[in-house]
Amino acid sequence: MKNSLQKQQGVTLLVAMVILVLVSLIGVIALKNASVEEQMAANLYIKALTFQASESAVESTIDDEILRKQTLTSLTPQTQDVPVQVPDTTAFVSYKYNDLGPPPDGFSFDAFSGARIMITSTGQSTDTNARTRTVHGVLVTVPGQ
Repeated sequence: MKNSLQKQQGVTLLVAMVILVLVSLIGVIALKNASVEEQMAANLYIKALTFQASESAVESTIDDEILRKQTLTSLTPQTQDVPVQVPDTTAFVSYKYNDLGPPPDGFSFDAFSGARIMITSTGQSTDTNARTRTVHGVLVTVPGQ
């Protein structure tokens, strides 16, 4: 009986070590997954910021009466930096007058035309190299020609 107990004491230590190694591996894998998920969330946040900067630049360009008049009188594409209220981002837009077409619905065909303007906007994170590019087509009602 005494001989049997002496042989089993080493087995208990071995089983405890195997369980300790398995629990450590599970902990390391869980930490690695958490790190990857954190990076994915950060990338999604930066993408949202750059998209907001890009959209904000488009909106400020559309709302700017002087830019709209410059665009309608120039046949070459115009590019400019646009200040945006999105943290840690910059934005610039390129806008180009494409052509004159029919007016939007509800306007008289004789009195008005529709000027088609293409606006390309890029929002960029200042901390990373992340960018979002959006392209918008805008139809501006102008007096008929």
